[in-house]
Amino acid sequence: MESSQRPRRRRRPILLALLMTGTALMAATGATMSLALFTSQTAVAGNAFTTGTIILSVNPPSAIFTSAAMMPGDVVPAGVPGAVVTVSNTGTGTFRYAITGASTDTDTKHLDTQLLITIRQADAGGGCAAFTGAVLFASAVVPIGPINMVGDPTQGAQAGDRTLAGGASETLCFKASLPIGTPIAYQGATSTYTFTFIAEQTANN
Repeated sequence: MESSQRPRRRRRPILLALLMTGTALMAATGATMSLALFTSQTAVAGNAFTTGTIILSVNPPSAIFTSAAMMPGDVVPAGVPGAVVTVSNTGTGTFRYAITGASTDTDTKHLDTQLLITIRQADAGGGCAAFTGAVLFASAVVPIGPINMVGDPTQGAQAGDRTLAGGASETLCFKASLPIGTPIAYQGATSTYTFTFIAEQTANN
């Protein structure tokens, strides 16, 4: 009885070893097969981006008009209805612009309360010879602190804002006049005006 049972006990470790070896081979084979995948890829290059530009220019770039000895009833510029001001968008993006005005009165006589400033669109023909375009601003009050003359420089679309596409321009006509009834207290008075043109993009704004 003892001799017939011994061979069976010896076979169990051998079978277990064979099973472990087979499992290890299958695992190794599976790992090798998982690396053998078909793949493909394509690179899409040339994705370039360039920002647009908002560039406002005004001609004339300095004084639109001046007068050294205005008298009541005078109009500046003298001899023509209005001074030509060309506003251009030399950038690539459409912008809207506004104009603000401020005065400097070092003599404290406040000629800025008497001098009438008028801004019009260009005449039907595109110039200012007739000074008949739509009135954009007309007031005798351009105080020391800036005021909105045409449109509003606050961000976003505002009433009166002017719009210009990239590469476009438009003509505005400026005139200054001293009323015939200006009081004698304004003799020798001096005011210096600054007109500021302010543009912003219209895209997403």
